[in-house]
Amino acid sequence: MKRFTKEGRTLICFDFDETYFPHACSVDQLIRLRQLEDFLDMYSHRLSTMWVTGSSLETIMEKVKRAEMRYFPHRIAASLGTELYQVTASGQLELDPGYSSRFPDDFSDRVTQVVDRLGRTLTIEPQTNLGTSGWMHNYYYFGESEDELEHIRSSAGDFGIAVNISRCNPLAGDPADAYDIDFIPRGAGKVAAVDYVCDRYTFQTEHAYAFGDSGNDLGMLRYVGNGYVLGNGTEEAKREHGRVTEGMYADGILEVLHRAVEQTGLSARD
Repeated sequence: MKRFTKEGRTLICFDFDETYFPHACSVDQLIRLRQLEDFLDMYSHRLSTMWVTGSSLETIMEKVKRAEMRYFPHRIAASLGTELYQVTASGQLELDPGYSSRFPDDFSDRVTQVVDRLGRTLTIEPQTNLGTSGWMHNYYYFGESEDELEHIRSSAGDFGIAVNISRCNPLAGDPADAYDIDFIPRGAGKVAAVDYVCDRYTFQTEHAYAFGDSGNDLGMLRYVGNGYVLGNGTEEAKREHGRVTEGMYADGILEVLHRAVEQTGLSARD
C-alpha cells in the first residue's frame, strides 16, 4: 500500500477506530472513506497526516486490509501513542527509536505490580482486542466507583507509570458499561506522540487538526488548535468537548477539512 503522494506543513491527526476506520465497514461508509482518501491525497502537498490510535500495528494492518484502504498516512502512532512509525514515500514503515528510548525498561514489571495491588480490592480484566504491545497494557474495569477509579490512578502513579481511563465505546468492539484502563509509560500517549512529532518536524500546533470519537481522544483534541469530536462519537466525548461535527466518520472529517480549504484558499493545484 502506498503513502499519500506528497507532504505539506499542516498536521492532521486522526484517531483510527470509529474515526478514520468505521468498524461496520458498510458499503456507504467505505465509499465515504474512499472520498476522504482522495481528498487527503489531492491536498497532500499542504497536509501531513497521522493516525494516533490505541490499536497495535498488527491490528491496524488487519483493519486496513478489511476496509481495502489505498493509502497510509505519513506517520502512525500505534498502541496508544507508545510506538511511532514514519511511513516512507514507498509505503515502508520505519519505527522511530528516539521516541520509545525515553521509556523505562522495566515498564511491564511495574504494570504487573500495579495489577497485583489492585487485585486485592477490585477487579480489572485484561483486553485482547487491541493486539499486543510491550509499551501498552490494557484492561477493562466494570464498575462505577469514582473511589476505585482514583485508586487505579494513584496506584499507577505510585509505580511511576501513566494510566489512561475512559468510557468504552461498544461500536469499537468494547463491552458496554465498562471503562478502558490503559497503562502506558510516562511520556507516552496520544498527546505525547503529537507533541513529539510537532517538535521534531516543526509543525505549528495551533494550526494542526485532530479528530476523535471517545474520551481517550480528548487530550489530543484539546492539544491542537482545531480538535473535533465526530458526530458518531460517544456521548461522554461530545458532552466534554465543545467542537462536534454534524457528520459521522469520514463525512464529519470532510465537513471540517472542506471548510478549512475554503477559508484558507487552498488549491489542489498549488
